[in-house]
Amino acid sequence: MKVTNREINNIKEGRQVYIITEDDNYNNEDFVLLECELESIEVEITIKYKYNSLDDCFSLIPYNLFGDFKSKEDAKDYYKNIKNIIVYRTKFDNKRLLNSELDSDLLEFIDLTSINKNTIGHSSSEVYELKLKDSTNAILKVQYLSGRNSLKEEYERNKWLEGKLNVPKVYYYKELNGIEYYLMEKKDGVSAHKVESFASLVGENLKQIHSIDITNCPFKNNSTDNLLKIAIDKIDIILPTILEIYPEMNKEIIIDFLKNNKPTDSVLVHGDYSLPNILINDNREVSLIDLGDVSISTKYFDLYYLKKSFARNKKIGCFKEFLESYGLSEIDEKSMKWMDIIDKVLF
Repeated sequence: MKVTNREINNIKEGRQVYIITEDDNYNNEDFVLLECELESIEVEITIKYKYNSLDDCFSLIPYNLFGDFKSKEDAKDYYKNIKNIIVYRTKFDNKRLLNSELDSDLLEFIDLTSINKNTIGHSSSEVYELKLKDSTNAILKVQYLSGRNSLKEEYERNKWLEGKLNVPKVYYYKELNGIEYYLMEKKDGVSAHKVESFASLVGENLKQIHSIDITNCPFKNNSTDNLLKIAIDKIDIILPTILEIYPEMNKEIIIDFLKNNKPTDSVLVHGDYSLPNILINDNREVSLIDLGDVSISTKYFDLYYLKKSFARNKKIGCFKEFLESYGLSEIDEKSMKWMDIIDKVLF
């Protein structure tokens, strides 16, 4: 894929997550060679969208996720010659740590000689495994503030969940010169799907999450009411993507479906309940990571993304065992379809 020198530099520096192009040849999980006049880099495509206009695109995805632009108008001017708008979210394996910005408080915690880059998963942050000065294993996340979710959101959710679920202990959070640093405990274990007979453990764990008392939970960004409002407000923007999947529908049918099939349950959800975010250790204890999307929502929020993760990791045959352990005899396909349409809004 042909791109500009500026775009490659932005991606390498962690300042760009999305690319706008007219090239419609790629799908999720494809590895793509980005080429410019000076060099080329390989990225993984994790999300693909189509939009009718740049206005539609930038009304749904913040302009600063496309590079170091000063305003939305600057971004629109940069991409003004692109008519058939295809948007790809990219993942680039950057080995660099932004240690020139580390402050003295953080340096008091960590052993700089122990730092290793972690390239697993689709996080928009740079993730490092390291040791604290007392030899405790830890994880450091580093992210520009232009990321989709602020690391502060993950930090706040992680703190709220301490004592309620098996989640990492939080050591440190700070924003410094436009960059966030988030230091936490490294939980023992491997991604759930790498463990034998994992599905029943995952079912028990998700049942535990969905049973937490939400009376005083402050996180409601993914409530079904909020998701429905966003989807209807953005329906014209996401319509091309939805119609590619459901060509038998139209705008009016989609709106009616969303209104009439909104799930009515309300539980605490992880928000990105996928197998790599569920760790199982040698004692078959389950812990959770990547908590930035924790919110009150429908249980189908987690069930939808988990089923996709089972399929992506070639474990879909184990999904029935998961459902039995979770306590659900069958899955409501209308609620899953509702989430599939909502997913197109949650870039």
